[in-house]
Amino acid sequence: MRSDAAPSAAAGAADAFRGRRVLVTGHNGFVGSWLSLWLAAGGADVTGISLPRAHPQTVVPDLRPFVHEQIGDVSDLATVVDLVRRARPEVVFHLAAQALVLRSYASPLETLQTNVVGTANLLEALRLIPCAAACVVATSDKCYAPSPDAHREDAPLGGDDPYSASKAACELLVQSWRASFFAGGPALSTVRAGNILGGGDWAEGRILPDCIRSLEHREPLRLRNPAGVRPWQHVLDAVAGYLALGDAMLRRAEDHAAAWNLGPPAGQVTTVGELVAMIDAGWRRRTGSGLVEVRPEAGASKPERGELLLDSSKARSELGWSSRLGLADSIEWSLDWYHAVLHEPGGDPTLATLDQISRYDPAAPARAAGAPSLVALA
Repeated sequence: MRSDAAPSAAAGAADAFRGRRVLVTGHNGFVGSWLSLWLAAGGADVTGISLPRAHPQTVVPDLRPFVHEQIGDVSDLATVVDLVRRARPEVVFHLAAQALVLRSYASPLETLQTNVVGTANLLEALRLIPCAAACVVATSDKCYAPSPDAHREDAPLGGDDPYSASKAACELLVQSWRASFFAGGPALSTVRAGNILGGGDWAEGRILPDCIRSLEHREPLRLRNPAGVRPWQHVLDAVAGYLALGDAMLRRAEDHAAAWNLGPPAGQVTTVGELVAMIDAGWRRRTGSGLVEVRPEAGASKPERGELLLDSSKARSELGWSSRLGLADSIEWSLDWYHAVLHEPGGDPTLATLDQISRYDPAAPARAAGAPSLVALA
């Protein structure tokens, strides 16, 4: 692993949650694992609920040393209510979701059940058991109606595919629970993050893991939409935004219980094809080999947006948050992770993840008094 210094302004991102009871739904997924481990490094008492892990080389194969873990389904109300009653979280980060656009075409009802009903179950559990001070619900940049302009938080919601529609529905759910039940708390917000890159993502149909599989198996890479433009950002930048919002909600709930975009500056957006070329070049520098072939996907494909842009000026001005890793660094950090796990002796996903958290937030492992095993691993 490389050890160049991370931006010092990121230090202490999770410090506000030291000693607090924090619930993370979807805690063992791609983004949820990074968030859970970073919170544990900051001394939070983290409880997580997720379905069983979908890939053996996920971000952190075993989070149990750091998180009170429950394997369960948020679409079951009784399970969620029981967990909230036992954990009594002070802060909640809701990330549990069916997060793939293509899978939503194949399984639309599963997508709606997990994303919409699962969110409603969590909000209802927090209504019935008033323990939390703040709840951050992760939706998606795809919750907006298609537009060629950069989406601001007040742009119309929409969704031409089941996944996007489910995330727009989650936004309406949160708005309605906030107005109907949570006027006196807990503070309730949504985050709409751009396309997230980072180590430990193995999902089918997402560009970085698809590239890694093609590189490792020496197979052609098939691109659905090489000209598509997306707001790419590293997972640590997105998670830092979640933490900054949760912190702000704990300090001044009335000013931050709202919707927030988290995306890169305008100069960081690029096409899928250009991103693939950068990934290919970075992997060649590390291993001496690259993609054997890149070709358009054959046959009819489900419709996808040609361009998706976010305006994150509100988060920059009111939360003091911005993407600290540019696009080139986001790719380099991501490839560092995969190379360490797949090609370095004894490659350990947990250690690779800890290394990058400590590079981004140098104080994190030293502050993990609440998680002794984290200190031992670091």
